[in-house]
Amino acid sequence: MAQEEHGGGIAEHLNYWSYKFDDSNPFMQIHLDTMLTTILVATGLVLFSKWLGGRLTDGAPKGAQNFMESVVGFVDDTVKDNFPVNNPFIAPLALTVFIFIFILNTIDVLPAFLSGHIASLFGVAHYRQTPTNDLNLPVAMAVCVFLMTLYYEFKLKPMHFCKELLLEPFASLLLGAKNPIVKLLGIALIPLNLTLKLVEEVAKPLSLSFRLFGNMFAGEVIFLLISFLLLGGGAVGMVSGFFVGLGWSIFHMFIGLLQAFIFMILTVVYLSIAHQPVEH
Repeated sequence: MAQEEHGGGIAEHLNYWSYKFDDSNPFMQIHLDTMLTTILVATGLVLFSKWLGGRLTDGAPKGAQNFMESVVGFVDDTVKDNFPVNNPFIAPLALTVFIFIFILNTIDVLPAFLSGHIASLFGVAHYRQTPTNDLNLPVAMAVCVFLMTLYYEFKLKPMHFCKELLLEPFASLLLGAKNPIVKLLGIALIPLNLTLKLVEEVAKPLSLSFRLFGNMFAGEVIFLLISFLLLGGGAVGMVSGFFVGLGWSIFHMFIGLLQAFIFMILTVVYLSIAHQPVEH
């Protein structure tokens, strides 16, 4: 927790560093703090991977290599337990998603007002340091997973997927009937089937993104509440705020780890469904 003086309320610290293309349209803006932090974390992961790749040794691993081998083994076992076929792309994707989201989630354990004070030195009025509490980033990642799922659905079983979109669950039961009126009813139900299937598919990225966003946003607000207790409650408030903040930081890291794992496992499960063979 930061020890500096602070001004304004909590709402002031929930503003983004934004570039607005149109002041009258709230959707026509870019959150620069989210983009900058995400780029820095992604760049750091690439540099760390190159550094670790140049230090790999045979035999018993030590230090960072030992830690990363444990993480890679855990993710690889998780993918093997939840994926029906062999796709060499899935395990690296799951590893990237898990580590990337975990780091973004746990940036919030840094001093609550540190990034804002550093940004103010460069003339930036607002800076939010946790990208996953910006709904735009979880939605963007969830949409990427959704598009990959659709890609594999159409690539591996296009006819079956189109049949599911148009005929399941009602029309397929009626189109096989001998009565022409029943068949016409089945055809009439195709728009309803399509609507239900689209709702089912769209629910996947929505559940992925809102679950991650909701947990991280709530965590940030609680961090700010504790910071105000620490900085503005006198000696007793500072002492109690420190221990409460320390306990919450540990719990928040666990929540960040859990949310990263949930996002990873759901990504694997959704892609696993797309890879499942068609049953005849």
